[in-house]
Amino acid sequence: MLSKSKFILGQQCVKSFWFDVNNIKPTNPADDGTKERLSAGNEVGNISKDYFPGGKEVPYLPGEETKMFEITKKYLDEGITSIYEASFVYDDIFVRVDLMNKTEKGWNIYEVKSSTSIRSYHEYDASIQWHVLKELNLIKLNGVFIATLNNDYSKNNKIDPIKFFNIKPVTEIAEEYESEIKKKIRELKEVSKSPKEPLLEIGPHCKKPHGCVYLDKCWPDNIDNINSVFSLYRMNLKKKLNLYNQGIDTFDKIKDKESLSSTQKNQLRAYEEKSPIINTEKIQSFINKVEYPISYFDFETFTDAVPIHDKQRSHMQMPFQYSLHIQNDINEKLNLNDNHYQFIADHEEDPRESIAKSMLKNFPKEGSIMAYNQSFEKRCIESLAEHCPDTAMSEELRALNERFVDLIEPFRGGGYYDSKFKGSFSIKKVLPAICPNNKELDYKELEISNGGMAMSSYKKLRGLPTDSENIKITRDALFEYCRLDTFAMYAIYENLLETIKRNS
Repeated sequence: MLSKSKFILGQQCVKSFWFDVNNIKPTNPADDGTKERLSAGNEVGNISKDYFPGGKEVPYLPGEETKMFEITKKYLDEGITSIYEASFVYDDIFVRVDLMNKTEKGWNIYEVKSSTSIRSYHEYDASIQWHVLKELNLIKLNGVFIATLNNDYSKNNKIDPIKFFNIKPVTEIAEEYESEIKKKIRELKEVSKSPKEPLLEIGPHCKKPHGCVYLDKCWPDNIDNINSVFSLYRMNLKKKLNLYNQGIDTFDKIKDKESLSSTQKNQLRAYEEKSPIINTEKIQSFINKVEYPISYFDFETFTDAVPIHDKQRSHMQMPFQYSLHIQNDINEKLNLNDNHYQFIADHEEDPRESIAKSMLKNFPKEGSIMAYNQSFEKRCIESLAEHCPDTAMSEELRALNERFVDLIEPFRGGGYYDSKFKGSFSIKKVLPAICPNNKELDYKELEISNGGMAMSSYKKLRGLPTDSENIKITRDALFEYCRLDTFAMYAIYENLLETIKRNS
């Protein structure tokens, strides 16, 4: 049976669709970010029911689509005017409608999304539902709508579902897509019956709108190699694919090197020379901006599709943890736990005021605050300043933003390039390249090894009993991860200082 989600998958890639309907095991299973989005969708779905309160929900019965359809028809026969997750089957196509509401003009159907804007695949999502209900002709239809989150809305005591959602009519779009939907349904049914895997070249559809869980089945084995054209810095995917389809899959096959950016040229040169490309003037220019004491600083944040705290908006970055290493002068050498301050907010409370107070208490009153890709930390501090009711505290927080220096600058600015960066200046790529073979600086040794894991781990603490052993275990793992982020900055900066000494 062709479900709504399978239709959207087939709309993106028929080969991925074929793998899915044939129950082929994914080679690239969903990551924490994908799981988080699915969880957010469920939360938003629950709130959306309050848009039309008092309705009846059709339970999800895996593998029993016909029974779910029968329950829906029963609700319709009983005169229920608002139905959640209404389920319909037509021509071996199964759809679930997030919301249905009966008006004097007929039934309105709503596709509810946890994003703040409408994407093109959302319109197809709504359109296949419209198609199925039109063809069934069980009810009089009025219109189809897409509900997205209003990111200008801040929670105030209780979520107001009317203000929480932005509702856009897409009936005209659904009607316009009708013939295309019918054609695609026929195509996907043929694909699903075929014993042969469809032939399809790799392309942008492999990454958007969703990352493919079968990526490794189609993409070249050398994609992660240092000299792969797919690692070229900030080259868009279409250009990379254009090179690949010409048989240019590695650096040595690139003929037109003059058209590359300066960073891309450094990539090729660093690979060819088997040595980092170093520009001491650019590194020194960055070092000259740094004033001691240096405060190596990093935030961890969470987001919620459905706000849980007052004055919180959908998908707003909420700082809940920080790590701070302080180096008082150029001669001071730090170990992982030296001059270190850390904080994690109570997972059941709004973290903003408590984290702001802790920061202001522990930051030195002068010197540089060093972050890696500083715009994120500065935005978080600005959001804390906006939230704090105390004017003096807000001013103190904003004053911190005047002291930032960005450790990514000498790398992204052309001061230092190592081929092991593989076209990325993320700290996870830079650190092992310039500080190799150091277990103390190895994220792979940690239980929590990236920001997505940190966020999901922290959010999973909500609702646990206060004496749960998992709370302490998770907090310890979070402390360990965030502490490494700031100690890594110290290690990288010390390496830059040594680089200048060696090359002077």
